[in-house]
This record gives sequence, structure tokens and C-alpha cells, in this order.
Amino acid sequence: MLGETEATGNTPFAVMSMPIRFQSGRLGHGSGNRRAAIQNGTKQERIARSYALRVPIQDRFIVFDITEQTSFDLDKKIWDSGIGLSSWLVQLFSAKDTEMDGTLTHLRELLFGTNARHVLELGAGTGIVAITLAILRSTLVLLDQPGSIVTTDLPSAIPILQDNITANRLLTHQCTPQAAVLDWECEELAPPVQAQLEAGLDVIIMADVTYNTASFTALTGTLSRLVQVCKQRRGGRPPRVLMGYKERHPDERSLWDMAKDIGLHFQQVAQVNGAGGHPVEIWLG
Repeated sequence: MLGETEATGNTPFAVMSMPIRFQSGRLGHGSGNRRAAIQNGTKQERIARSYALRVPIQDRFIVFDITEQTSFDLDKKIWDSGIGLSSWLVQLFSAKDTEMDGTLTHLRELLFGTNARHVLELGAGTGIVAITLAILRSTLVLLDQPGSIVTTDLPSAIPILQDNITANRLLTHQCTPQAAVLDWECEELAPPVQAQLEAGLDVIIMADVTYNTASFTALTGTLSRLVQVCKQRRGGRPPRVLMGYKERHPDERSLWDMAKDIGLHFQQVAQVNGAGGHPVEIWLG
């Protein structure tokens, strides 16, 4: 199995923050208002961060941008779990067969096979994981249709998610993710999600979906529904579930027991050092 990687923020997933610029606010009449506006400035609402993704097979770096909000909205932030899972996907993509067991070899084939692959992301936030996966798949010489990546979240997250997808479209040209709404509390599935299930879902990915334990019943209900429909479409074969997790409170680990109740069993396959505190754990179900 892949072992512990280097600290996130170094290689292979370096990060550089763009400068934060301030500009004067809207000026009213009179020099007093003008001076006050210039002194106070206007807080920048978004920050674009550039990530360097190394593709050893091609011996080159690919730089892509992810924008996050400066507000307190949790679904518009870049979190360690997303960076850690993205970093590990790069490790998986580049690993030699001798560095992996059969489980990870199979997962790599599901994610990076040269035939069509269908992936669904839950709780996407800014979309960093789906965009990383799409960039990696776009470096492959695909033998068939590329398949699709559908990345989902609540309606409030869709604008920034779509902006990040659009900003990186040239890098994801073979498999650009599609943003869609998926509310875990709602049984109705958006057409892109339905299409993924009908096509035969290969992998469900998610990062940092455990921060609210009150949502676990809805999350496991959604996972159960997706898996059952997928099994019906694929002759009994369920999709794999890949999760990036960083502990904030021990109570979050109740998700693992709730997952067992729906027949979903997780095993930890790696961990990635984050920006501080607990490492990002990579779990495969």
C-alpha cells in the first residue's frame, strides 16, 4: 500500500497563494468620505490559490488555480482533507505496481483506466478533488470515451464550484467535471447524477464530509441509495467509495459504524500530513 507521503504543501502538490490586494471602497461626495474609504479599503471577497501538480510520467508540472471565498461559508473554503486527498490521488496515479496491493491497483484502474470511467463527488465545495482527478485523466491517452466526473454540493456552493471548473477547463479538456446539486436530505436526484448511475458509477469520492455529525444520517442514506441503484445497473457490482478525512472530534468516527449498517466497510489505505494537527486519512470503502 502507499505509505505516508511528504507534508502537503511541498511535493507533489505545492501551493502558492496569490497576493491579497486591497482597493479603495466606493467613494461618496466630499474629501472626508474619500479619505475614509481609502484608509479602510475594501476587503477582497475571493482568493485564488495556485497549485503545482507534478506528473512524473511526463516529467512536468501542471499549475492550476482554485478560488475560495474569504467569507465564513464552510462550503466555499479549501480544506486540508481536499488537498490531502488530491495529493494522494497524484501519488496513486504515479505509483509503481510494486508499491501497491491488489486493492489499490484496482482502484487506480477504476480512476485512471484508459476506457470510460464514471465518478461522482459528494460535498465538493470548491471542487479541488474533482478538478485534480480531471487533470490527471486528461494527461492520459484514452482509448475510448473519457467518461464523466460529476461533482456535487448544495445550491449555495455551486457558483464558486462552477467558476473553478470553468477556470481550469483547458487543463481538463478530456474530462471536464460537471457541477450538479445534490442535497443529502432530498431523495430527488439531479439529471447529471441520474446519468452517472445509469452509465455505471465506478467510484464515489468525498473529502471533509464529517464536520457536521448531524448530517451523517442523510449522508449514509444518500450513499446507500447511490450504491443500491448502481448495483442494480452493474449486475450487483457496487462502486468504490474513497474518502479524505481529518479528525476534528472523535465523535465524527461514528460515521464508520453507521456506514457498516448500510453494508459499507471502510479501510484506511494511507495518510497525508496536512497543514497542522491530525494528518489527512485516506479511507476506501
